[in-house]
Amino acid sequence: MANSVHPFPYDRYTEEVWNSHNPEALAQFFAADARVHSMTPGVVAGTGLGYLKGRAQSLFNAFPDVHFEIEDIVQREDLLAARVTLEGTQRGEFAGIRVTGKRMRVYDFAMYRIVDGKLTDVWSLIDMHGLRDQLETSGSPSSSGNFR
Repeated sequence: MANSVHPFPYDRYTEEVWNSHNPEALAQFFAADARVHSMTPGVVAGTGLGYLKGRAQSLFNAFPDVHFEIEDIVQREDLLAARVTLEGTQRGEFAGIRVTGKRMRVYDFAMYRIVDGKLTDVWSLIDMHGLRDQLETSGSPSSSGNFR
């Protein structure tokens, strides 16, 4: 159990890392040996800030205008769950998908463990089927059926 029940600043994390496109800021929020237990198809699990920064940079390279919108956050003791919408235009190869120039809009569902105010573990599930459907077909983000 974490020795602190203070709310984790998820909104600040989202703005300073993801919406500012700043992978270096991950060190403010993650433990140096943080573990990513990926549940997203095609994404290999990894450990450490270098791994996290590389994953973030690959997203920014592929979607230079990517924006994250927090939909829901629930925190209980040392666990935090979040549902976030990612939206952006593909300008680089991503997850084996060639450059299409199309916009995507998908959900990321993530669970985090917090120890001493830092994220130590993350389990993330991004809607890769919806992402592929939007980028590899002629449909628009709203036509994938994944959003209200």
